[in-house]
Amino acid sequence: MMIRKIAFFAAAMALLSAGAYLLLRKTLVFERLSPAPFNSVSGSFDNFFTVEMEKAGLDRAKISCLEQSLKKKISFARLGPRDSYAVYFSTAGEFRYLEIYKSADIYSSFYSGGKCISKKSREAFETETFSVSGEIKDNLWASMSSKKIPPSVILEYTDIFSWTVDFLTEVRDKDKFSIFYEERKTKSGKTLGYRISAASYEGSQTGRNIAVEFNGAYYDEKGKGAKSFFLRAPLNYRRISSYFTYKRYHPVLKYVRPHLGIDYAAPAGTPVSAVADGRISFAGNKGGYGKFLEISHAMGYVTTYGHLSKFSSKARAGRKVSQGDVIGYVGATGIATGPHLDFRVKQNGKFLNYLKIKNKSSMDLPSKYKKEFSEKVSRYFPNI
Repeated sequence: MMIRKIAFFAAAMALLSAGAYLLLRKTLVFERLSPAPFNSVSGSFDNFFTVEMEKAGLDRAKISCLEQSLKKKISFARLGPRDSYAVYFSTAGEFRYLEIYKSADIYSSFYSGGKCISKKSREAFETETFSVSGEIKDNLWASMSSKKIPPSVILEYTDIFSWTVDFLTEVRDKDKFSIFYEERKTKSGKTLGYRISAASYEGSQTGRNIAVEFNGAYYDEKGKGAKSFFLRAPLNYRRISSYFTYKRYHPVLKYVRPHLGIDYAAPAGTPVSAVADGRISFAGNKGGYGKFLEISHAMGYVTTYGHLSKFSSKARAGRKVSQGDVIGYVGATGIATGPHLDFRVKQNGKFLNYLKIKNKSSMDLPSKYKKEFSEKVSRYFPNI
């Protein structure tokens, strides 16, 4: 009898243990599938990483843990106001994990048992295409802005044509522009960036200029590279727009040719750019030219920049400069009736008319891509 009771008790305990196991297993599965309740603190990197994490409520030990786990995946020095974060806590207030959002990349670090484990993933995005055309009225910036073209796209447009069109002096009313560009957005609606696929500018002073993107570079309709040996002008539209944008003032600059060079009338302090790669051969005071800078370039070319108010930090004799680098700022030093840039170019000692120098394309499209490229041009500009 006693043996039967023991057997019955053992069987009952086995059933209870199996039931408990199944219940526990079911609970664990349920917990893994169910979203855990979290509280979060979010913001953007308006300050250093450590400062933002302290603002979110993390102590020094956890911040150090996060830094160690993420330092090989992300540069904290490159985080800025356009980058954001979210710090997640359990409902009990315990830190669980951090997510950093930079462009389409997501950097995550999970905290458990005093250790942090990080990973990098990419947020899905979608692309929207825009096609905009119009006529110039007053100036390029106002005309394009009125068509709702984003500021960064306008500046990219002027960069593409900076070797063929001087948007500060050659723009006239009734000139025509067209632009095809893409906007990349995350599904949450965050803009990741823009890319111009094709563009054109047709003006009374400039003629027709076309640029089509192909394998990461831009070419005209014949496959000649958009980049040239010389920029169209030493006053760069992007540099000047960046300088004046916050004052909501975009000057319409003028130039005259009273001598062997070109005088660009511009407000004092306007940035002046090197028109080509080269080496600074002189930077200092030079009589009536005031603060004067000279750059030697390939093929015997020399460019000079006079009446500057001051030089940039890199403008020292003997230093190399790249095309587009800011070398100084417009002024009225020396003999000058007002702020302007005296710009001159010569080759092998002979002064040249800069406005009539033909563009020397830095790189043309390889012939094996010509057919494919022509088809792409036709899609954007079927009437060419």
